[in-house]
Amino acid sequence: MQVVFVTHNELGVACLEELSELGAEIKHVFTRPRREDISDQADIGAFADTNDVPLSRVSSVNTPAVKSTIQDCDPDILFIIGWSQLVDSEVLEIPNVAALGMHPAPLPRGRGRAPLAWSLIKGLDETALSFFHLVEEADAGDIVGQQPLPIEIQDDAQSMYDKMVEAGRTLIQRHYTELESGTVPRQQQDHSAATWWPKREPHHGRIDWTRAPKEVYNWIRGQTRPYPGSYSYLDGDKITIWKAEPPASETEFVTPGEIAYRDGDRLGVGAWEGIIELTEVQVGDDSPVSAGELVSSYRYQIGDQFQNARDPLV
Repeated sequence: MQVVFVTHNELGVACLEELSELGAEIKHVFTRPRREDISDQADIGAFADTNDVPLSRVSSVNTPAVKSTIQDCDPDILFIIGWSQLVDSEVLEIPNVAALGMHPAPLPRGRGRAPLAWSLIKGLDETALSFFHLVEEADAGDIVGQQPLPIEIQDDAQSMYDKMVEAGRTLIQRHYTELESGTVPRQQQDHSAATWWPKREPHHGRIDWTRAPKEVYNWIRGQTRPYPGSYSYLDGDKITIWKAEPPASETEFVTPGEIAYRDGDRLGVGAWEGIIELTEVQVGDDSPVSAGELVSSYRYQIGDQFQNARDPLV
């Protein structure tokens, strides 16, 4: 089975590794030039060097030069995984068998952008990795298979990302024989049941401390590494909040955003009728530190108040 692969993230690397181990002939890999604004960009070069696979760094696969290279490879399967740009029909029609992608949502629910982040922000208890046929419309092709991804209360964006990568390996292993034989499953999506997640930008991460503690916790864990992180301002300084503890159920009346106490490495901050305990933070461009160090190593004090997301609008 001859394969051309387009990717820039760890899910793509994992799928490449599985395909290679299972005996696929990787004819060419395309990835992006290195960009700092892509939070989950992976090193594809290591795989290409180890497996002696041609690697091209391109900003788009819709150009005549890239299309020509893909055609010359005569692929049976074209994989496009972790690639934010839509691919035109001329590219999708090149492979002999199928053009396939993966999306971390239980399609048709959760089409669109940042699905892992949104699943955590919305407090879902399960999502999935969908393996599907690519069409010109985003995330709308027939389903090859899906692997459930349970979401535990301690999970965050990084742990869910790791689960997604392992699910990608599982789907490749499960369907490899079908891919190799050219009998790739097709289950049409129910387009009437489709829902969409909108694109997220780093500035969308500002915390609204007037939300309930669980909502603030979901907000923080949904945007931590490998994403840019949620944040708030304290005395004019940007504080990135990387980690927090799942909140207790007790009702406590604290001013939203107020630093209520320090407990070792933890910092208790008021939310709506409760407290959220922060465990890892970052002041500006400094190195990340335990949250307790905000009051032990910086100039901030118990009683100081984080700015609420809606305060600048008042």
